[in-house]
Amino acid sequence: MSWRNPVVSWRAILFVVFTPPVVLGMLFLAAWLYGLVRYDPAYFTEPYLSRYETPGGTARALEQALQTNDPILLSELQGLRRPAKFVTSPSMIFVMLLDRTDRYTTYLYFDMQTYERYPHYLEKVNGRWVVSPPDFYYYMRSGRWVVVFTPLAIVWWLLGGIALGIVIVIRVSDRFRAKLYGGPEG
Repeated sequence: MSWRNPVVSWRAILFVVFTPPVVLGMLFLAAWLYGLVRYDPAYFTEPYLSRYETPGGTARALEQALQTNDPILLSELQGLRRPAKFVTSPSMIFVMLLDRTDRYTTYLYFDMQTYERYPHYLEKVNGRWVVSPPDFYYYMRSGRWVVVFTPLAIVWWLLGGIALGIVIVIRVSDRFRAKLYGGPEG
């Protein structure tokens, strides 16, 4: 076993080690690129900036939009080029501020007929508050990617380590057998 003839190639080891960080970097890049074209500039003019200057006011306007199923108001609150669809109901009520992070403020809404809870995420973008749907962009920017990506990365590294370990055991045993019995090395 020498550096000229390693048991496992460095490319294989680097592939196992660096695939998760490279994939994560590509996901962040994709989210950043999507963020460049995500919002409709028409929703960031002075009337909208003053109407949605606080998260509380935006949350109250969202309650009205969820109760009336007003697509224009829902689009205006999101500020997106392609607005997401939200569950709406005349019995939907604003309940409380659920969570606040550096980037997002989460408000909880409750449907009095079905007893379902609906969290909605508000984010300050270009001087106004918008309702952010729980899409790819939200998951990457909010940090929720950690909940899915970390276990997947750990499983990747474990499986890769096991596969590399099996290759090492097989190749070392081939070399040992070749030394013992004088055959070609594997």
